[in-house]
Amino acid sequence: MSGFVRTEIKQFMDCFLPVPVTGQLTGDCWGAEHVLPRDQDNGLEDKVLEDPAITGKVNYTYWDGTILYDKDGCGKYHMFASRWDEADGFEKVNGTGGWSGSLAVEAVSDHLYGPYDQKERLLWPDSLGGLGHNVYVFRLREDDPAGAYAAIASDTRPGDLFTTDNLDEGKWTYRGPLKLDRGHFFRANICIILRPDGVYELLNRDGLIALCEGSILDTFHLRHENIWPEIKGLPTENMEDPVLWYSGGLYHCVVNQWSARTAFYIISENGVDGWKLADGIAYSPLRDFIRYEDSDVVNRWNKIERPGVYLEEGVVKAMTFSVLDLPKEEDKGNDGHASKVIVVPFDGEALNRFAREQYYGKQNQKV
Repeated sequence: MSGFVRTEIKQFMDCFLPVPVTGQLTGDCWGAEHVLPRDQDNGLEDKVLEDPAITGKVNYTYWDGTILYDKDGCGKYHMFASRWDEADGFEKVNGTGGWSGSLAVEAVSDHLYGPYDQKERLLWPDSLGGLGHNVYVFRLREDDPAGAYAAIASDTRPGDLFTTDNLDEGKWTYRGPLKLDRGHFFRANICIILRPDGVYELLNRDGLIALCEGSILDTFHLRHENIWPEIKGLPTENMEDPVLWYSGGLYHCVVNQWSARTAFYIISENGVDGWKLADGIAYSPLRDFIRYEDSDVVNRWNKIERPGVYLEEGVVKAMTFSVLDLPKEEDKGNDGHASKVIVVPFDGEALNRFAREQYYGKQNQKV
């Protein structure tokens, strides 16, 4: 019997739906008590964590998790993530490794919610050994000579771009760092979307917005240095992991304040300025929202970061998150704790209605 009761949409978080069980709910797996039982077939994870010094098998911990559906190719869901050796812990001390040594990978599934099979598919093994963190993959404009899809890796790389013509073949070409007309900018947590007007829009951790009307390989032009202080009621410090998308006639963004462990939801009509903070919050690990269908089970991950959106026909159907079962500094490796990517269903139609009410007011909505 499920404890989930759908209520009126009063905030972004109310649009999350119960997670369908793809495999089974089990408590016989790694993780702290508050993430058990869970469905290990949801998203991307190494199910068994064993000491490689004993087994000779390397276990991985995963981060990021953008999903694209290859409708014109193999008809599968492609997840793009980063991974590193679980034995390193979240951040290896006194040496390279941990998240700072993560590699960009691809995992494939027949189903949106998983399981995703990683199969040692490094995205660009010939470029710095596959180095890539905060990996974000997006579709390109149909007439872009650079290719059909692009990936950007930031934080451990200077906003490096890669492109490919085919998701299934997985041959990614290194295109160099992304270019901005003012030169230097903070190349962290970069998100890029293809707008409905055919323009590429970039948003980074600092709230910088830039646009590019040509190829993804052309120069982006700065439009805003930092939008966070311009939005009434939105915190301005310790913001991270913004994700941007367009749906229902509006531009949407979720951004996390890591120090408060709370994410916020903002809306704009043109995606550049006029941003408004919506009521409530987007999500928080301090609030219960990751629950399963036909069950009272709730998973309470300590860290819920790197939000991603999966859209079908222009409407959000699911969100992805990088999750960790304990604080980052406590994940030491070979300790029965790790991170993974989860996929959570989402009512995008309800969100679009809520967004219009929040932006225009209930009595003055645009259709």
